Amino acid sequence: MNTPAHLALSVFIWRNEPNWKAAAAITLGALLPDLPMVGFYLYQKYSLHTPEGIIWSTLYFEKDWQLLFDVFNSIPAAVMLAALCYWLNFKLGFLLFASALLHMLFDFPLHHDDAHRHFLPLSNWRYISPISYWDPRHFGQYFIWIEVVLTLLGSAYVVTRSASNPMRIIAGLTLFAYLGFSIFVFFMWR
Repeated sequence: MNTPAHLALSVFIWRNEPNWKAAAAITLGALLPDLPMVGFYLYQKYSLHTPEGIIWSTLYFEKDWQLLFDVFNSIPAAVMLAALCYWLNFKLGFLLFASALLHMLFDFPLHHDDAHRHFLPLSNWRYISPISYWDPRHFGQYFIWIEVVLTLLGSAYVVTRSASNPMRIIAGLTLFAYLGFSIFVFFMWR
């Protein structure tokens, strides 16, 4: 799934968390697994002026970059950290790692060529899904529409129905971010 869609999902799940600290933890957790990729892209594109095709067809798949991306997508690490925070009664930490785990669980069945090693450090195995959230060779042209509809409906629901002002505001910002991301993708990656 695209990064803003992960945020929309987490905001929908925890739509009634009443305070800003919880909302911030949920937001950071939803974004955390993709932050290294965002940093990688911004560095390659705007510091080194690397062409899009090279970024995503070659550099993204280099061993060191893949390790960094996969560490941030480690399901065992997220489960362990969420459980530790729960045991210590550290709610903000629990929400952060639970939101990150939700991101990973929804990514797991939606990556083909770009699958993560979701079970690091226990295993280097990658689940090569027959479905890709983006690649038309693996049904991406269909899945993207499912993602768009669910992201827009989920965010709109939270904006109009949540009792939590922080979550309503984050859902509204997510709608704008998703729209901005979609425009960026249309012009940069077509």
